[in-house]
Parts: sequence; structure tokens; C-alpha cells
Amino acid sequence: MKRAKRLLLGLLPVTMAVLSSGCSGGTENGGSEKDSQTRAAEETEALSVGALTKKQASTVLKLVDDICGDTWCEGDHNFHFDQIQCTRGCQSSPGKCRLTFRMFAYGSDLATGPTYARSCETTGFSGFASLVDTAPNGYQSLNWQYYDALTSCISELESKLPAI
Repeated sequence: MKRAKRLLLGLLPVTMAVLSSGCSGGTENGGSEKDSQTRAAEETEALSVGALTKKQASTVLKLVDDICGDTWCEGDHNFHFDQIQCTRGCQSSPGKCRLTFRMFAYGSDLATGPTYARSCETTGFSGFASLVDTAPNGYQSLNWQYYDALTSCISELESKLPAI
């Protein structure tokens, strides 16, 4: 009995995070309590663990950097992509990813600056498969919907930078 109580108390903060994020663990549409518990456990795990492994995040950053040379990086600024973090969604809240990066003028570099730290948060993307397309032969490329979402965000952020 004491063990069960400790387990429940240990899950309380995570359960509160699920509820406060808009992910409901209640029974819906007449589902059983066991179904509700399973959904709550899945949603809790999704919120407590990042939706990308370190290797997946590294792959996404490399693909973003690779496509940058042919797109955004053709403009007045250069980019250094620092981090990508994603959270899985649940029934009432879509997943989202946040790409953090630094922009700097071509005449400067990352060390001497000035650099402008920015981030793009994209909703509706929740994990590796939503960001990267993998062909049957193993070739990987950035998902076009994600590319379009980044293009919109980066273009808006770049337009707000001080003139060079």
C-alpha cells in the first residue's frame, strides 16, 4: 500500500503537467476507465520525454542547414542552427517544434557578430517523421510542410532585423 501511494505521489507532478497543458486524461466518448488510464499514461510520457532523440535532432539540424544554402542563406544573412526540440501532441493539443538559431550578416561571423538569436515555433509537427521524409532506400530530406513553415517564420524574423 505504501509503495502504491509513493508511486501515485510521484506521478502527481507529471499528471498535473498533462492537465495544465490541455491534454485531458478523462474518459471521453464513453471509454472505459482503463482506456482513460492508458491515454493519460501515453500523454504523460509524451510530455515528459522529448519527441526527438539526440541523433534525430542532429539529423534534422543537418538537413535544415543543408537546405539553408539553397534558400534562406542566399539572402543578406548567414545562419547557425543550434537546437531543435519537439513535444508530442495529444488529442486536445497538437505537437510543436522549436528551432533555435542565430542569424548574422555575411560580413561578420558567429564569433565576432553581431548575431541575432531567434527561434521558430511550428505547430502540427511532433516528431522525427513529421520533420523528415525517409525514402525506402534510406535517403532523408526535410519534409516540405516543415520547410514551408520554417520559410515563413525565418522570412518574417529576417525582415525585422536591423538593416545591414
